[in-house]
Amino acid sequence: MRNEKGITLIELLAGISILLVISSVIFGVLLNSNKNYKNISDKTNLNQEANIILATLKSYHTKQELHSIDSNETETYIIKNDPSSRKAYIGKSPTSLTPLQSEGILIDLKLADLEFTGEKTISPKDPLFVYFKISNKQGQYLEINTIIKQY
Repeated sequence: MRNEKGITLIELLAGISILLVISSVIFGVLLNSNKNYKNISDKTNLNQEANIILATLKSYHTKQELHSIDSNETETYIIKNDPSSRKAYIGKSPTSLTPLQSEGILIDLKLADLEFTGEKTISPKDPLFVYFKISNKQGQYLEINTIIKQY
């Protein structure tokens, strides 16, 4: 009987190639799951940003202190749109405008299905027809079309 301890070169190469195939499949799965996680995270951030924009618009449009019960005059607020930089601002006066969206988010804003440039004075007693499309640097976007009104 011969002493057959150890492994041959062919067995070693076969084991290494099987290990290589298995590890490449696992690496591919990990890369895909990381890519999917990033896409889902970016989409979730866009949804959160859209919710913040809608909440801000609704807050300005339905704020109780903006309304005067004793007279027919209602206080107004201002929305400023800059289509060239894709930024929008909101405030009670031209000097108190704050950005409507966060840094890194681009917005295309329309009121009553009309694009506008510059400042527009909004009266809370009238319904506000809003359409906006927000996008991030990765090219993902989210479109919202809604009406904000007082009841």
